[in-house]
Amino acid sequence: METKSGKFSVKSLYKALESGFLDPFLMKIIWNLCVQPKVGFFVREAMWGKALTLDQIQKRGLSLVNRCYLCQMHEESIDHIILHCLKTRALWEMFFTLFRVSCMLPSSVKSTFLGWIESFVGKKRKEVWRASLLCIS
Repeated sequence: METKSGKFSVKSLYKALESGFLDPFLMKIIWNLCVQPKVGFFVREAMWGKALTLDQIQKRGLSLVNRCYLCQMHEESIDHIILHCLKTRALWEMFFTLFRVSCMLPSSVKSTFLGWIESFVGKKRKEVWRASLLCIS
């Protein structure tokens, strides 16, 4: 599928493949112009639980010790790495402080992004907020 400019892009391919699966508004957030396409791709994979983490590798039949690389305390899953690990929690807290937002993170990556579709930081900071959410992930 081509874009308006007549050139192929990964974004247009995913748009064609997932036309019935995601809200177009959510697609605009994931495929944000302020972040690189590989960031959008990773967020998309993380939302659908397809990112290659140790728990996903174990589901495929490989026997590995499952410990989070960052904290070495809990099992590695996409929800743990992005939302619940002690190391990433500190990053989220700094992010919320920067935007003067008080927020509790949901239990999953998908519910986090679906819950933050509506911007509550004001019009001026909305694009930075959305791009930052993608980059932190």
